[in-house]
Amino acid sequence: MRAVVWQGTETVVVEEVPAPAITDPHSAVVRVLASSICGSDLHLYHAKVPVVPGTILGHEAVGIVEAVGERVERVRVGDRVLISAVVGCGLCQPCRALYPVGCETISVKVFGVSPLLPGTQAEKVVVPYADFNVWPLPPEFSDLDALLLTDIFPTGLYAADNARVSPGDVVAVIGCGPVGLCAIQCAHLLGAAMVVAVDQVAERLRWATRFGAQAVANEGNVVRRVQEVTGEQGVDAVIEAVGSEETLRLALDLVRAGGRISMVGVLVREDVHFPLGAALLKDVTVRVGLVNVPRYLSQLFALVRNERLRPREMVTHTFSLSDAPRAYALFDRKEDGCLKVCLRP
Repeated sequence: MRAVVWQGTETVVVEEVPAPAITDPHSAVVRVLASSICGSDLHLYHAKVPVVPGTILGHEAVGIVEAVGERVERVRVGDRVLISAVVGCGLCQPCRALYPVGCETISVKVFGVSPLLPGTQAEKVVVPYADFNVWPLPPEFSDLDALLLTDIFPTGLYAADNARVSPGDVVAVIGCGPVGLCAIQCAHLLGAAMVVAVDQVAERLRWATRFGAQAVANEGNVVRRVQEVTGEQGVDAVIEAVGSEETLRLALDLVRAGGRISMVGVLVREDVHFPLGAALLKDVTVRVGLVNVPRYLSQLFALVRNERLRPREMVTHTFSLSDAPRAYALFDRKEDGCLKVCLRP
């Protein structure tokens, strides 16, 4: 089969690789109908996180179940399904609490970051513990709506949840890529009175205003301009959706005393400087983590079914799987209004 394979810094290629097969009674093989490129895939693309040459990339996909192991009970051959980007066994205590990030059985918990769990940017993918990690889709859901529920919308809702957004809050979202835009929409759903979007890309700020945010360019005195936009009220909570030391520092500068910071941007270096003094003096709560996708899917299914969310609107470009190298380059450069890319086998 064909798959998108990382071979070096900013070098992805489409190669013929062995097709996956059932090797565990709990697993399933899914024929991919649509996959997508996530902002976190760019960390691998640029080798900002450790990655092994030959790794099949991707962690977002929708497809048709082609085969199941003998102990799979909830999923059937022929089902059209969403694959959770973050996986667990479904059996241990953390998984039973819908906390697969803490799974005690599976060591690699995200598709496409290690050869131990090959990614979804391929014609087929094997899903471990399919009863927990594969979700049958309602017939009325489009592939594109479902595709954005595999990771980025759960992450947006998780970010707002971790920020404890509640009715009347003023919220700042730093970074208006796909995850940041999902967080803006979810903050509104949780009752935020105002959402302020901060980014340095004008096109992404336009997307943010489309979803009801007040736009502030990330240049000059951002803190002063956010104060002005909020009527000197400041912000109760900040969602950091970039993953850099600079934006973490900006989050601490923006949040009011006693406020909350929710960081979902990927920042995995061990030498990150954290301004502990500023956090201490402001009595700030900071939460950092990886989304537990299953925890939020039932809520998101209901919101999409009732048109409270329309994820498909964020997909701006569709490429064939064979054109993945070009798609990665376009997505990385943020050219041609590129926001979210779908790959079709």
